[in-house]
Amino acid sequence: AYSGLAAQYRIHDPQERGLLPQGEFDVGLTITDAMFAANGAMGYDDNTHSGLWGDVILVNGVPWPVMKVKRRIYRFRVLNASISRSLRLALSTNDAMTMVATDGGLMPAPVTVTSWRHGGAERYEVLIDFSKYKVGQRVELRNLSNKNNVDYDNTNKVMAFDVVGDPVDKSDTTWNTVPTVLAPNTDVMGLTKGMVEQKRYMRVARDDKTNMWTIGGSSWAEVIASGYQKVFAQVAMDSVEEWEIENKSGGWFHPVHIHLVDFKIISRNGKAPMPYEAGPKDVVYVGEGEKVKVLMRFGPHKGRYMVHCHNLPHEDHDMMTQFRVALNANEVDEHDPMTAARPEWDND
Repeated sequence: AYSGLAAQYRIHDPQERGLLPQGEFDVGLTITDAMFAANGAMGYDDNTHSGLWGDVILVNGVPWPVMKVKRRIYRFRVLNASISRSLRLALSTNDAMTMVATDGGLMPAPVTVTSWRHGGAERYEVLIDFSKYKVGQRVELRNLSNKNNVDYDNTNKVMAFDVVGDPVDKSDTTWNTVPTVLAPNTDVMGLTKGMVEQKRYMRVARDDKTNMWTIGGSSWAEVIASGYQKVFAQVAMDSVEEWEIENKSGGWFHPVHIHLVDFKIISRNGKAPMPYEAGPKDVVYVGEGEKVKVLMRFGPHKGRYMVHCHNLPHEDHDMMTQFRVALNANEVDEHDPMTAARPEWDND
């Protein structure tokens, strides 16, 4: 991941095609950071496994790029693919942007933001209206950062947009309109506390004695030692659960990724979640001293699935666990990735 092997699957459906900008106005931004040696080689120092923060910001593999934009609305699909750095993105003009989608797809309704906190692997889609700017004006996308990042002279800069006077196709209604309703009736956002069949508690922490990161009271080394049988949770098919994730790890934030299920964030420190989190998620930013509660419905597939911190040095040392859906301990899993598709030599 640090070497830059990150890209986006650009997913479409009829609903978003009818609501949001498409084609050249639907732009993926994969943001990373890196440190470079004098000869251009990538340096790596994860600060005793606490995280790596580079002094160069890259977008789609390019340091601090500049994009020419027409005077209309653009849609940006933003992925934070940094291995440790979190972002707080804002425009240099302090103008508002419109959040329309989260990790799992469209939000029920758009939300206006001037900035947002963006952890590793989270995806947010925003609309930026460049029609309000003059031809020739430069607007920068900046990083206001968050607690416990390591920042450098230029990590507050992400990229720039230069407004050009090219003709705008005004027959495309998305050029100047923001929908008022997006996806109000999704399975995930319709979950309520009254549906909950099981509540669970997960703590993310660091073991000061071993210098290892733990999640749910264990490390991945313990899962391996159990023959991959130890799980954080045994989950019934089609069940709805509430998980509370608490960060008691001191001066660290943790983007927690629960694999292959979307969830609804229902509270943060006992209060409502951030307005821009009001969409289906599979990664949640758990900040310093925070408690976050999420609702999930599990299924339709049985098997074992991962939970890990998306600060990747934390995951590697050793902040990762697993849960089982409708699969008993020691039951053969026909879709086990270790056995279901074994590698074969390709003599061609």
